[in-house]
Amino acid sequence: MAKISYVKAWPLASPRPGVKVDKPDHYLPYWRELAEAGVRANYYAVLVEIGTDDGLVGWGEAIVREVPTAHAEIINRLLAPIIVGEDPLATEDLWQKMFASLKTRGHFGGFFLEALSGVDIALWDLAGKILSLPTYKLLGGPTMDRIKAYASSVYWHYFGKTGPEAAAEEVARLVEQGHDQIKIKIGMEKMGLGKNMDAELLKAIRDRVGYDVDLMVDANSAYSVGEAVKIGRILERYEILWFEEPLPLSMVEGYSELRKKLDVMIAGGESLFSKFDFIKFFRKRALDIVQPDISRCGGITEFRKIAAMCEAEGLLLAPHVGLSGPGCRAATLHTVASMSREVFMTYEYMYKTDNPLVWELPKERLETFMDGYLPLPKGPGLGFEPNVDLMKKKFLVK
Repeated sequence: MAKISYVKAWPLASPRPGVKVDKPDHYLPYWRELAEAGVRANYYAVLVEIGTDDGLVGWGEAIVREVPTAHAEIINRLLAPIIVGEDPLATEDLWQKMFASLKTRGHFGGFFLEALSGVDIALWDLAGKILSLPTYKLLGGPTMDRIKAYASSVYWHYFGKTGPEAAAEEVARLVEQGHDQIKIKIGMEKMGLGKNMDAELLKAIRDRVGYDVDLMVDANSAYSVGEAVKIGRILERYEILWFEEPLPLSMVEGYSELRKKLDVMIAGGESLFSKFDFIKFFRKRALDIVQPDISRCGGITEFRKIAAMCEAEGLLLAPHVGLSGPGCRAATLHTVASMSREVFMTYEYMYKTDNPLVWELPKERLETFMDGYLPLPKGPGLGFEPNVDLMKKKFLVK
């Protein structure tokens, strides 16, 4: 039986075009100071490589927003020694051993769980290769022959134009490409881009594309409870499908209050870690749509448990992908392809192609959008293989 022979973390970075002091990617307090300090200036990822003594290799990804070398140190110095020499198919046991290393020290999230997520994803890729099966078959799938996907996300102030018509034009272009679900960034007033700008933005889009297209909005925690209620009334008027991260994720009671007051579904969860975070929101009936990120919440092993909790609570699941790289996307596609259709809602397809870690690094393209859907991945494991030579030459953080 194959044994794990090595684990290696690859910290990666690529410059992020467009984001600068006068063009934030979304609302953040102290945006100017953070931008001047270089925060959000790059795309980041940590790829995790796990090899066996018989020559097979699995790949995973840990989500990174800043300081990828921190995740790499956790993987190389803490997690790798725990699993080297172990059976790579014992994914649950290995997850529990890695998590046990710091849980009694209070580490239930943060860089630690993001690092663990990348290792877990690589183990599932390796398991598929060992058994010569797509990972979704190991997970009990497929439960669908194609995966529903939505276009994410429209930032109108990046289009070189001033005014909501720029967003309406972009949304119309996406509809022509076959998208019938599209997410818009809001919180423009909080960025000082004009009073009532969010209302004008949604009106312009609805006037342009009508009401047959599902629109979702993402505030990235921009509002207080009172502000979110006010904005939520506008969202009701324009039949918005969901209101994503209206508040900081620390405000569980606030989310519960919004869910009771608004006639629009409340979504969130991309910033939460593991089932121990999500259960707090479920107990407070604080979400309609749950959005775990598989490369942050504990990998495939933990993501499946969160999905089972959603099924038990009657909640929908729309996993977060966001600015993550190819390993996260491959793992998410395989995992949702094994989920109950009553739980899975839609996959976040980042339609922009300005992240080289996604579009240049894989040897083969992972996502091919067509008429509102993505086809299932092919091949054993997750179907993701990086171009290692390019990775070393162009993206490796040393």
